[in-house]
Amino acid sequence: MQVVSGSRSLWIYSLLLSSLHLWEGQSTPTPPLFLPPPEIYIHLRTEESAVLVCRAPEGHHGTIFMLYKYREKVDSQEINSSVTEVQFTVRLQEGDSDQQELFCCLYKDQGGRYSGFSPYLPLEHQKDTLPLPTLVLQQQTDVWHLLCRGSPAYPGALFSLYLADHDLPVATQRATSILHQVAFPVPVQETPLAFYQCQYTVLLGEAWSNSERSLPLIVTKGAAPPAMPDAPAVDWPLVLGSLSAVVLFLCSLALVVIVAHRKAKAAAEERKKRQEAQFWTQVHAKDHIVDLTLRRASFTSQEWASAGTATETSSRSPLWNSMSTFATPSHQIH
Repeated sequence: MQVVSGSRSLWIYSLLLSSLHLWEGQSTPTPPLFLPPPEIYIHLRTEESAVLVCRAPEGHHGTIFMLYKYREKVDSQEINSSVTEVQFTVRLQEGDSDQQELFCCLYKDQGGRYSGFSPYLPLEHQKDTLPLPTLVLQQQTDVWHLLCRGSPAYPGALFSLYLADHDLPVATQRATSILHQVAFPVPVQETPLAFYQCQYTVLLGEAWSNSERSLPLIVTKGAAPPAMPDAPAVDWPLVLGSLSAVVLFLCSLALVVIVAHRKAKAAAEERKKRQEAQFWTQVHAKDHIVDLTLRRASFTSQEWASAGTATETSSRSPLWNSMSTFATPSHQIH
């Protein structure tokens, strides 16, 4: 940002303060107590317009913010509650591309106190040129990238990576709608040293406009550059990968345990069945089995006769008396 200094700036500052008091109808015998001046910067820029932010210093708030172009107030915003910053949208006048327009702002708090004027912010009419991009070598996890950063006023630009003194880009990538930078993987080099540049392209109105190329960046083949101070302390991709491996190992171990348990249970049941079968085999082997097979007998007439005689003889024989041993024959005396 550029600041208009000298007697001319002081004269403009005094004239603006006097005009404010006349407009607000305030007339005091003593000068008011002024608040610290705000800052003004570009939030978004196109070829025909720009969004400017007027921000109060830390710890200060305002209910009225006013925007000035040179010595003329061009816009103001009155808010019901105290805020720290507001945005103004201004349209740039058509004219010479080298012409500048100067803007500044101030704010007023709830107590009626005014701040000083911010430094002047110059806005140039940029048609063919844009701010110069920057190219740095940055490490993301274990991979090195070439980070090309453009102007915050042009988010979502198209970025191109070049080898120095080459007309065709090595790679092209578009930034997201809210970012003004992209990261290119370091290309495979055929030479020990390579010089890289980057450029971004934006759509201004109906035509595409290219920025100037960045300053050349030297990249050495096969030599790892020193670690960046802002490299992340925790390698989250590595941590997440390790956790995934641990979970996969535990799941595999649980599956192996379940399969082994089922196989052991099946083997135990099979062994129990074999033991029961062996037990009943031994029990059946000890039983006395009588052969009750009937044999066919054929008898002749003589055998039938002999059998009948034997039967008759046995029927005539006296029955055996268990007391016959001790019996004494009786004799009858005639």
